[in-house]
Amino acid sequence: MATQTAAPGPNVNHAPELLGITGALYIVALLLWGTRMYSRLRPTPMLGWDDYTITLGIVIGIIGWGFFVVSTVHGVGRHNYYVSPSDQIMAQRWLFASEAPWPIAVMFVKISIACMLLRIKRSKPWLAFLYIMIAIQVATCIGSVAFILFRCIPLRAHWDPSVTNARCVSIKSIYYSIYITAVVSIVTDLTLAFLPLAFIRKMQRPLRDKIVLSALMGLGIFATIMSIVKTTVVKHYGATGDILWDSIDLSLWSILEEQAGIIAACIPCLRSPFERILDRIRFVPGGERGQDASSVTYIGDRRSYQISSPKRLSKNTSGVADADALSEEPVLPFENDRVNRQSATGRILKTTELHVSEEVSRVESAGGVESWRTDCEKGLV
Repeated sequence: MATQTAAPGPNVNHAPELLGITGALYIVALLLWGTRMYSRLRPTPMLGWDDYTITLGIVIGIIGWGFFVVSTVHGVGRHNYYVSPSDQIMAQRWLFASEAPWPIAVMFVKISIACMLLRIKRSKPWLAFLYIMIAIQVATCIGSVAFILFRCIPLRAHWDPSVTNARCVSIKSIYYSIYITAVVSIVTDLTLAFLPLAFIRKMQRPLRDKIVLSALMGLGIFATIMSIVKTTVVKHYGATGDILWDSIDLSLWSILEEQAGIIAACIPCLRSPFERILDRIRFVPGGERGQDASSVTYIGDRRSYQISSPKRLSKNTSGVADADALSEEPVLPFENDRVNRQSATGRILKTTELHVSEEVSRVESAGGVESWRTDCEKGLV
């Protein structure tokens, strides 16, 4: 704890600004998370690991933010010169308590994004790559938490200068730790933000839709920006010994990085915005989408599929199109959820069987397979 002999500046408090910004963003993040969970729970629960991990990330992040709020009550955001020694001890104690939850929350947020991408496809290279990304997040988190806890021995020396024979790392070691964590964070953020482009560019969608999907799936870039800005303010932390004042900028950009990750993880999982954006697209001729004229893409009931060429449709003896003749491909990656529902005959249908059954019923009600095939070939559907 530094003892300043001269006033470093006026007796002002920057903590309310930080709390106002981060508090408002947590409200936004909670609203997005609540909408996401609502869409996943209704009409049929479809929660996955990405939902559980983002929930843990938000809960742990808010706990850490709460510890930081308590630290501001005791003087964080003000110059040490104007804070009593007893309040300085309490402020740095709660400030220390707010540090450990941060890497844990960020880890769960990024794991949630990786788990969301795991829903897209199950090829071995794709799975291996995403599991490696998850392992990197876990390793980085463990390393960060260990460094925070063992930065000073005994632990009390983190906030109490009266502890004798304490062993603490140098301020440069703290800088290096933050830089290393930031580099890993930037690389993983960019990777998870641009990885969806690998499948979005191959989708049979208009360029406008691809741009919208790419922008929503790439919102993690904002977390990257926050991490980069944070590295620029690290050099000012503890440089003058005015810890309570210097910690504001570093804490602000750290919390914003976490919140940007939460928002980036929640927005792509919301169905309604996509349905509003694509509300005029239901039956679109393949030619308008740059496809083969025999391929039709449509937005169905809360899900999007690509129906294969009608030339593949064939009738069986009952006059109904063979189920094997219909194929489907999720257009929105986060909609690739498995749901079991009961058919009218009482048999439990898997998702793929259900969608084929619904499509066959729709085709029959519209005038039969032959009529549908003719309309497709003429470009009327």
